[in-house]
Amino acid sequence: MPLTIHHLGRSQSERIVWLAEELGIEYKYVFHKRDPIFSPQSIKDLHPAGTAPVIEDDSSPFTKNKVVLAESGAIIDYIIAAYGEGRLSRTPKDGEEYVHFLEWYHWANASLQPALFRVLMTRRLSNDPEAVHVKVGTAKLERALSMIENRLGETGSYLAGNDVSAADIMAICTLTTMRGFCPIDFDEQKHKNILAYLKRVGDRPAYQRAMKICEGEDFVPMLGPKAVQFSFPY
Repeated sequence: MPLTIHHLGRSQSERIVWLAEELGIEYKYVFHKRDPIFSPQSIKDLHPAGTAPVIEDDSSPFTKNKVVLAESGAIIDYIIAAYGEGRLSRTPKDGEEYVHFLEWYHWANASLQPALFRVLMTRRLSNDPEAVHVKVGTAKLERALSMIENRLGETGSYLAGNDVSAADIMAICTLTTMRGFCPIDFDEQKHKNILAYLKRVGDRPAYQRAMKICEGEDFVPMLGPKAVQFSFPY
């Protein structure tokens, strides 16, 4: 079991545990508690980025040496190539689905997550919903959610197509756990496809296992329309 996944509680590193569970691969799991909100020294000691996720691979099939890797997308690509036999990815052989996969896979962290955290930061700057910077941030997030809503209306299932992919693994955290940092409610009509999507993901045994591993038996993922702000330390 050369692969170790380091998870920071209530963070985007849940993606990597979910990925491993979907692929059915063996791994060692290490939990890191926030101190009190940000990464503890134990995470900072692993990688210069000082953020989660981080993986360690004691004997990489590519380098034959130990690999320590950060960044969600890089880690997902690595694990799929090293241990997943290409599963949960898409290739040019998949035609149009490959193009959709590429866009949504990279869009999740490049556009969706920054849109959510822009709202978080603007709310902290002002409680006035009519303040220009608050309205701009809210509009950008709503545009991002509208993109997802429309795409899910097209597929009726997942972002790349009819089956789950790494694009979903990248996106779901922002639509669920990250809402605990910046409570965003979903409208049951305007976001009906997103809510159906979250239920679809929430029903997946691999996702259920991953969330229990990451956050414990009592944690309830934010799969519904309402979001509740996290309290730290927890």
